[in-house]
Amino acid sequence: MSSSVQNSFLFKISILSISLVLTVTTAVSTALPAMIATFKQYPSTQVEMLTTLPTISLLLTVLASSWIIKRLGARRTTLIGLIIALLAGLVPVFINDYVIVFISRLLLGVGVGLFNNLAYSLIMAVYEGEERQTMLGFQSAVGTVGNALASFVVGLLISNGWQVAFNVNWLFVIPLVLFGLFATKIDQFTNPVVTETGDTVAIKAKETTNMAVVGYVLLIATFFAFYFGLLLKLAGFLVEQHLGTAAVAATQLSVMSLIGLLPSLLYGQIYKHLRRLTIPIGLIITGLGIGIIATAGTLTMTWIGIVISGFGLPIVMPAIFGKVAEVQPEGSSNLSSALMLVGINVAVFLSPQVLAVTTQIIGQTSNKATMLVSTVMLFVLGAIQLVMATTKKQPIKNRSEMKS
Repeated sequence: MSSSVQNSFLFKISILSISLVLTVTTAVSTALPAMIATFKQYPSTQVEMLTTLPTISLLLTVLASSWIIKRLGARRTTLIGLIIALLAGLVPVFINDYVIVFISRLLLGVGVGLFNNLAYSLIMAVYEGEERQTMLGFQSAVGTVGNALASFVVGLLISNGWQVAFNVNWLFVIPLVLFGLFATKIDQFTNPVVTETGDTVAIKAKETTNMAVVGYVLLIATFFAFYFGLLLKLAGFLVEQHLGTAAVAATQLSVMSLIGLLPSLLYGQIYKHLRRLTIPIGLIITGLGIGIIATAGTLTMTWIGIVISGFGLPIVMPAIFGKVAEVQPEGSSNLSSALMLVGINVAVFLSPQVLAVTTQIIGQTSNKATMLVSTVMLFVLGAIQLVMATTKKQPIKNRSEMKS
């Protein structure tokens, strides 16, 4: 590998820029009331589906992305995905026909799905050790900035009509330009092999997975299934406990996202000091934050819980992805990232059902009960990971493979 390329500022920025647009697909959700008014001949639930459609096609494309990347290469796949996302995302700006908007939203998910897992797998393939952990932290930070930026842009545009709000998809131009100009050598870092002459060439080995990776997929899926309880129930909880309104909850969630910038930027140093304790501490911090909110008697206490929760997720996410990079089979970063993203998306999709079942088991279905269940489950996950981290020997990269 060429260290000069890896360490190039513009090369790193081009890889990180992909994460800037990962959440743009759902940024237009605030335009739903106006869209429902426009498409009044359709049921409101059918119009609301327009905001979640990209997630469905994104998930299907992520599953196929590893196969596509092996045949087209990481750079070409990313550029094609960005172009599809840009063009499909802008269709509603010019056309307000429901069927066409429906199709364009599906295509938007296809485009994002092509490069979604590359936001993680390229970092896992190109960098190692503490530098990899630092880059994963930066990736989380850029994702947070992208989420905040997209929401801010939509907020500025929405007053001019819901169609104008879809101009937020021009943000895809940023990674398209950066990746197109400064990631020209990215393919040499995916599955590299050194020849007898010392030259590095790309190979297209079959990607596989192992039980260690599957274990981390189950971990992150379980985490998100219960962590999402905070996002789903916070507004209802504040109203239920007479502590605030839905608008206050929206503000708190926005602030929580921005707070995550600090641990994301400092993640490299956090990991350097915590090492194997990073995952359990991240889980416990997140659970503690949600627990403080669930037991709060004042709005001030909910804010304290929000701040603590905001520090948890940016630690848990890169820590788990970093562990996957350590235990995955050689040359399987694309497949590993795809499996992780599938686990996250399926968990988020099923979260309402999972939370409903668990709260029914204890005979309590209030918003407070749901958040308390989320707290307990995150503490349980944290305790399990803490025991594993303190009793197991330092893990050696697992090469045992099973067919994907």
